[in-house]
Amino acid sequence: MHSFLYNRKVRDTLIQLVFFAVICFGITYFALNAATNMRDAGLTSGFDFLFQRAGYDISYSLIHFDPKTSTHLIAWAAGMVNTVAFAVIAILLTTALALCLAIMRLSHNFLLSKVSLCLVEYVRNVPILVHISVWYTLSLMLPSVRQAFNFSDISFLSNRGLSVPSVEWNYGLMASFMLITLWIGLFFFVKKHVSTTGRCLVSVLLMTVMLTALVSFVFTPVMSFTLPKLVGFNFKYGWTLPPEFIMLIIAVSTYSAAHGAEVIRGSILAISKGQMEAGLALGVRHNIVMNKVIIPQALHSIIPPMTSIYINVLKAAALGSVVGFMDIMGTMGGSSLNITGQAIECIVIVMVSYGFLNLILAAIMGRFNKAMQLKGR
Repeated sequence: MHSFLYNRKVRDTLIQLVFFAVICFGITYFALNAATNMRDAGLTSGFDFLFQRAGYDISYSLIHFDPKTSTHLIAWAAGMVNTVAFAVIAILLTTALALCLAIMRLSHNFLLSKVSLCLVEYVRNVPILVHISVWYTLSLMLPSVRQAFNFSDISFLSNRGLSVPSVEWNYGLMASFMLITLWIGLFFFVKKHVSTTGRCLVSVLLMTVMLTALVSFVFTPVMSFTLPKLVGFNFKYGWTLPPEFIMLIIAVSTYSAAHGAEVIRGSILAISKGQMEAGLALGVRHNIVMNKVIIPQALHSIIPPMTSIYINVLKAAALGSVVGFMDIMGTMGGSSLNITGQAIECIVIVMVSYGFLNLILAAIMGRFNKAMQLKGR
């Protein structure tokens, strides 16, 4: 018995079993306690409320949402799409701003370097919620619709938001884009096939190109733009991005870019200075050495911490409810929860939704990180 208990594998297994039993007991206890409290309060549990009429409006939705007919499930879908749209735009803007701030900080120009230093140190040491509140307050100070800032009659900025041209799509154009995407995917597949087997699948590429040309000719895809136009007291036609959406993107992007700039700067400084000096000694310009030699080597140390920053950007969408942006938290964790009273179910949906999106983002960045790793001999 003594030797049995002091066996490392047995001891580790017993510890894991005990830990698992404690977790199961805790989950069971809280679940039964919640069920009892809901029964005493006259509340029913379950997810049937998702198919009930929502009864509230969403200020900005990329999909069709009618408060009179749409269900809570459609409200969740609208919040999900809004969250994804915010995350994509904010991540791209964060990356661009972080790279610019890092390059400015590393610049030999005294003014650029100190401006970047001040921006980074100020922005990242102020809470993100303060940034969101400040930017949203500034959006309320924008001129009214009739005095909106006019950008060459193409887009307009006012306290109603940013009005930009909309794109008219048709089935022929969508089919062509899908085929072009398929052709690009096949191109990389054939390229990899050639590098591994030495055989070229020219016929596959030719057939795809011919099919793309045929569909494009038959459907005659035409992309048209509709410019925003002031009608009465508001802009019609085009797309109007609400101020809370724009300011949330700006606030989160600038805050995250300040952290990302330090990550990029540190990764670049980790590369040996001799490589930059060797490039300059050969007569290559500084920016070319930076783009072609230094940054590609720094990517393998930039991507992991930037992945964490990107995940924080995605989760920051939940702060949009402070300024009225209806993401998953604003729809399911806010209006739907207050109307239905299904607090546990709504919070579970919010948690699962954010967890699902974060896992997808982490998987994409993990795949990208694997592709960018330095290959050994």
